[in-house]
Amino acid sequence: MAAIAAMVIGATAVGVVATKIASNAGKADAELAKQRLELVWPSFMSMPDGDRALVVGLAMTCNLSRRPADAGQVVACLKSAASDPNATLPKGTDRRAVPARLDALLREKQT
Repeated sequence: MAAIAAMVIGATAVGVVATKIASNAGKADAELAKQRLELVWPSFMSMPDGDRALVVGLAMTCNLSRRPADAGQVVACLKSAASDPNATLPKGTDRRAVPARLDALLREKQT
């Protein structure tokens, strides 16, 4: 009985550690993606919530945190995600409108 309890406690401890590692990795990926998005939109965090949610979904889809920290690479990544039929998008987003909305956001950042 004690051996089973020790195994359960050990498995729980491993699970807690794995969850913490995954959480830290997720936070690191999010920070890298944010830094890359700020190469294109320096005021990214000030974007309207809906636009920011769209861009974050596209960044998640194309694994932006794993791309080089280069504005051209960021744009290419987001554009590829915008045409991905399986892109992660905010609820209620019209998939067909995503490429045009991304293009509009990219044009707006230049004005």
